[in-house]
Amino acid sequence: MAFYFSNLILQTASDNRKDSIVYFEREPAILVSMSRSDLLYLKEQDFATYPAIYVLIGGNKRYVGQVAGQKIEQRLTQHFQNKANDWVESVLFFGRADGKMSKADTDYLERRLIKDFKEKSSYELTNSTKGNKSYIDKLQKAKSDQLYNIAFEILNDIANIDLFGTEKEENYTYNENHPFKLTFENKVITAKSARKLYTKFAEAIIENPGYEAIIKKMVVEGCPTYSLIFGSEIGNYNGYPNAVRLSNGICLYNNLSRKALREKINTIAQQVGVEYEILKWS
Repeated sequence: MAFYFSNLILQTASDNRKDSIVYFEREPAILVSMSRSDLLYLKEQDFATYPAIYVLIGGNKRYVGQVAGQKIEQRLTQHFQNKANDWVESVLFFGRADGKMSKADTDYLERRLIKDFKEKSSYELTNSTKGNKSYIDKLQKAKSDQLYNIAFEILNDIANIDLFGTEKEENYTYNENHPFKLTFENKVITAKSARKLYTKFAEAIIENPGYEAIIKKMVVEGCPTYSLIFGSEIGNYNGYPNAVRLSNGICLYNNLSRKALREKINTIAQQVGVEYEILKWS
């Protein structure tokens, strides 16, 4: 089936004999999320032949790779046949919707993604090198940067996937590098992302024993969901955790778009009866 969201196409390939391969498209980029068990069905898709940048995902480990001149399903088969990669649970990859990327493009994008993982991520990156380096001219580099940025727009705004994982803890001191900020009960909370602000707000709420008692009544047994955002366990979506543990027995659902994160901040505030003000949301 296919769903259309303005200039974005989301398709899922599934039936009684398949798991799900999720395909997003926003020109000029495509992004695909799949589980390890979907490899057989990946071969049936046109985009299985495209050059791509991919991330192997499992537990706290990640591996960044690229494929050009070879089918992505062939490269993944090689990975999965290697016993050293038994930790891999799922794969995410992106490329151009027209399937046209040169080796210079994939080399550049692989290096950029490896660099971003090393600088921004809390996951264990298993790459032993920084990636290949090829000559790329200014125009080609600009097009590759555009592709990269659009792929991350899909990840963050549509797929709700936090590719780099939990951010490092930040203190409550505001500075200009923290574009998200709110205040309640004489506290000021700042963060580098909307998701982190949402999490830190919830953490600050349960520091108050009275509010914590209210939140505990909202906790459902098992994994939280979009509607019931507090649960007792952390679930996952295609290998990604979809919640964060706030305290023993309280997990907060966080697989949300930026708009939904703001709505859920309001939901939490209303449930416990606190007034708050968002000072910065950018």
